[in-house]
Amino acid sequence: MVYRNTDPPCCSFCLRFLEKDPPEFRCDGCKLECYCSTACKDEARRLYHSSDGECAAFEAGIEAEAIDFEFGDVPERFLLRVLSQAGGWRTPGGPMVVGAGVDRVRMLQAHVPAPDTEERGRLAGISRNTLRLMDESVEDGVRVVDPSGDEPATTSRYGEAELTQLLCSVNCNAHTLYANDRSSLVPVGIAVYLQGSAFNHSCVPSAEFCNVGTSLTVRSLRRVQAGEEITVSYVPTTMNLKERRRCLEGQYKFVCACARCVAEDVS
Repeated sequence: MVYRNTDPPCCSFCLRFLEKDPPEFRCDGCKLECYCSTACKDEARRLYHSSDGECAAFEAGIEAEAIDFEFGDVPERFLLRVLSQAGGWRTPGGPMVVGAGVDRVRMLQAHVPAPDTEERGRLAGISRNTLRLMDESVEDGVRVVDPSGDEPATTSRYGEAELTQLLCSVNCNAHTLYANDRSSLVPVGIAVYLQGSAFNHSCVPSAEFCNVGTSLTVRSLRRVQAGEEITVSYVPTTMNLKERRRCLEGQYKFVCACARCVAEDVS
């Protein structure tokens, strides 16, 4: 998902820089999604940005901002994108599909806050508000079906608890996206990549992530020995020890004990 008001603007579908500002091709509904061509606009509409689904939910979020409702790109808007793109949700009352990407995202490392904590309450509130923006029942959640089985035995629901866990999985596994330009260092959005989420962290990484358009690639930073684990850094390696540990503990809930951290801690 591309952030709103990126500077310079880029296509919400392919991440190419837009030649015109204001954009020539913009979603007629929510006005948040901008495209480099009608082809990208039509493909986004076909795959996830349905007029009665995600687009309408985005519109509802923008309208609610006028009454002090928080509708940020992260996590509010991105959660809707995950449900629409990975879960297959298209219209209010319509189902998501069990076994789709959204289920695999929810199974990633999540670090869900303990019950009755302030953070858990905040995330639960976002989950309930997401259901409201989707025009789905806050009490019942979104209907989920298994197309390989027979209803109603294979019908379940995605409610507050499931969306809260999904929120935590997204927070722990999201990657920064950069514009589809090899010279660009401007963050323009975020995404979740299932295979990319399998890489462990090190403050002296052997590889780094980069995206080419919407595809994630892994680029080695040095020669990797046979049998050696390939690691990436979850935080900027230019940070000092205190900054790295604060970021890692805050988002990923662990204290790094890689060779660099141990050496800097001793010194």
